[in-house]
Amino acid sequence: MTYRYLDAKDVEPQHGVLRPIRRTLEIESFGVNEIELPPNSETYPEHDETKTNHDELYIVLEGSATMTIDGETLGLVPGHYVYVTPESKHHIAPGSSGLRYVAIGAPAEGKHGGRI
Repeated sequence: MTYRYLDAKDVEPQHGVLRPIRRTLEIESFGVNEIELPPNSETYPEHDETKTNHDELYIVLEGSATMTIDGETLGLVPGHYVYVTPESKHHIAPGSSGLRYVAIGAPAEGKHGGRI
């Protein structure tokens, strides 16, 4: 098979917020999940990825939030991308409209072999 297709709405959320896109599409080379946090929720824990040694990329799709990374706070809205290294401690606090975003992760020691 050369491709797999899905509509995220067809993927049952785990814990009510996380759609396991990687698992559903059977991707083995990188992680990808879609997360939808309710308005003003405090459920997203501060954490780092030192145990997994994963770099992560967050892509905001809808809503707004603040993201605190190593003590620095950024405002997030659709179209914003945030990259964090494994040792970065980070926390997301959704705004009054909630937040929907995609998180992509891959081993930090991997090297990109693409064209751009």
